Amino acid sequence: MKNNTLFEQCVAKAAPEVKAEVSLNMDIANRIHDLLKARGMTQRNLADLLGKRESEISRWLTGSRGFTTATLAKISAALGEPIVEVRHLRPAEYVYVPITVYAGRSEARDDSFDNRETMGNAYLYYSN
Repeated sequence: MKNNTLFEQCVAKAAPEVKAEVSLNMDIANRIHDLLKARGMTQRNLADLLGKRESEISRWLTGSRGFTTATLAKISAALGEPIVEVRHLRPAEYVYVPITVYAGRSEARDDSFDNRETMGNAYLYYSN
């Protein structure tokens, strides 16, 4: 009978969402590592491109540090490749609807709602 190590016991007790997060971070780290290797780049090269210390890149690539979406976008831009791709069940549809925007009570000239000034038009609407 094989004895479990303390590490294996801790992993076995980890919540499913923690296991999923660690797995996702490792998948992302492996993707970045593969892109660096394919380009003949080092962690130092990536650090220079991102204006980071090499030690921070090392923490990312060993999975000991998570990734923010902003960080992933910066790495993706630096390497010229997507790091994470989101699968869409159907294409997103963008519809633009003109909306007149008025100054609020504190921004109006005479502090009343009867004489609001138009601030311009905004266009936004997202339908998926």
